[in-house]
Amino acid sequence: MRNNILGGLVIFMVVLTCLLMLDDISKPRETSPEVNTTDIENVEQSKDLAVAEH
Repeated sequence: MRNNILGGLVIFMVVLTCLLMLDDISKPRETSPEVNTTDIENVEQSKDLAVAEH
């Protein structure tokens, strides 16, 4: 009986892995990655360490 439970668990894990791989393969890939840009300004005689504008 114990071998049946272990065999069933192995088959379940294999099926779950295959389904996850199929799901990952079937999703369309994003072709345009997001680009984050940062602008840096040099300000003389400023006592602020950093200024963040959103």
